[in-house]
Amino acid sequence: MQKSLNLKQFCIDTLSFMAKNVFVLVVFGLASFIASFLSLKYAFKHQTAMIVFYGLFCYVFYYLFVSFYYEQKPLFTSEKIVNSVIKMVVIFALSLFVVICGHVGLKMLKYMAEWLIGFPDIYAFLKNGYYFLNASRLGQFLLYVPMVFFLTFTFFIPGFAWISSINGGDQSLWSAYTKTHGSYIKIALILFVCYALFPFVLSFFGALSPFVLSMKHAIVSVFQITVYLRLYDFFYDNEETFSL
Repeated sequence: MQKSLNLKQFCIDTLSFMAKNVFVLVVFGLASFIASFLSLKYAFKHQTAMIVFYGLFCYVFYYLFVSFYYEQKPLFTSEKIVNSVIKMVVIFALSLFVVICGHVGLKMLKYMAEWLIGFPDIYAFLKNGYYFLNASRLGQFLLYVPMVFFLTFTFFIPGFAWISSINGGDQSLWSAYTKTHGSYIKIALILFVCYALFPFVLSFFGALSPFVLSMKHAIVSVFQITVYLRLYDFFYDNEETFSL
């Protein structure tokens, strides 16, 4: 039986959960802040090293967050590490495949533009429109709208299988789409608020310093992963919703 996601009730329950577990969320936020600050502080001196460091940190951070959230003991096992890495590679490959298909499609449109009467003007209009939007903060935000909806189906929904590889749930990618069927738009709206609207609003506050940017990044990271796990709990009938 498909579950219907009530947006209002979901928001109330998620905010209530955050309020009850604010201390541990702050601890994870502090860890995210330190890693982000170090990456920004030394990015110009050790760019490659910082990219590798921060990439590894992000994976470990989210892995640990999920493990603590579901009170997994022990936190690390060879089986969980291998399964989670494989699942993440598969999910990234899925997203990359769709991106490549989109890129090939755009190349085909560019090729067709040379042969179809009137099409070159349309293509030039879309291209110039993209550069125009990308030149402003509001324009960049508008560009995130289709990106978030695209990632909802190619990354976030199949990403539920990655969570299952850590907490021992259903690891099928197909099940992720089946369980959430009928609520795709609602999920996309929630993710849009978390991954586009919320960061956009925060961007207006504070100076562009490593400290402030790292602080905002920490707040956004903890907020996003918490909401994402609450979505997982709803659709995967996780009756044991643990406190952190």
